Amino acid sequence: MVSAMLRLQVRDMDKEEDLDYYIDLIESMKMPQRLTAGFELSPDQQSIADSCVEQVLETGYGVVPSFLDESRLDTLRAGLEPIFALTGNRIVEGGKRGWPGTQTVHIPNLYAKTRAIDEISIDPLLISIVEGVLGRAFQMSVAVAMCPGPGCDKQGLHQDDSHYPVPRPHAPLVANTLIALDDFTVENGATMLVPGSHTWSRELNPEEETVRAEMKAGALLVWDGAVWHGGGANLTESEVRRSVNLNFNVSWLRQQENLYLGIPRKVISEMPELLQRVLGYNRVNHLCGGVDYQDPLRYFNEHAD
Repeated sequence: MVSAMLRLQVRDMDKEEDLDYYIDLIESMKMPQRLTAGFELSPDQQSIADSCVEQVLETGYGVVPSFLDESRLDTLRAGLEPIFALTGNRIVEGGKRGWPGTQTVHIPNLYAKTRAIDEISIDPLLISIVEGVLGRAFQMSVAVAMCPGPGCDKQGLHQDDSHYPVPRPHAPLVANTLIALDDFTVENGATMLVPGSHTWSRELNPEEETVRAEMKAGALLVWDGAVWHGGGANLTESEVRRSVNLNFNVSWLRQQENLYLGIPRKVISEMPELLQRVLGYNRVNHLCGGVDYQDPLRYFNEHAD
């Protein structure tokens, strides 16, 4: 309809390609597609996604036990091995960044350092679960690789949406996803969670009971950013507890990490379009997030310099 009306009004334009350009421009101003558009989950995958979303909304967290098969898990581990070896990211003083232990590797801004997580970041099952928790307008907030080593003390309980000054309880603003690269056990510090705490308006009781996210390597843990949680103490002598944390937020809020500055333009330009949009090169709706009334990704591609 828009295209037909525009053609009638600009019949005197010199070049047909000019007309096509402006038609495309107007089309790009419509509501953006859902990030899950084009996904076709199998019935089993859809059931897993629905069950996980239901758990997150009800108790604050959910687990997909066999998210990665052995092949994908091995590929992810191999790709991240050089990243975990970056000694410049090793925390050696207690208390920094909320981790009191002295044997924790904490590596942010992952997309600027490795391509190992690109595929997993747009996994249809993972993205479908995040959409189920946050709704259609969401984006990556921060991507971190973590490795609490032997002797790492437990992390204090905290909420990952605490930097947003919003009265509680509230609809989900942050959906955290954690992919276990090693088995998570009580002994090596499996994540502690306080069930139902995403619905609270009260403060945390220091003696609050927690549950532990014990799971096998390859499992996916998802939780509402309003849930009180923390990493447990690694009481083992030789085990590490590696994970990839991909945290998302509703796209009308500021991302935790400034991915537009952190990831080089050349790296962004070589990524799949879906990943570009997940990282924030997308509009929230027909007004918010565009550039010069254009789809931001279109603008990005047309202004290479």
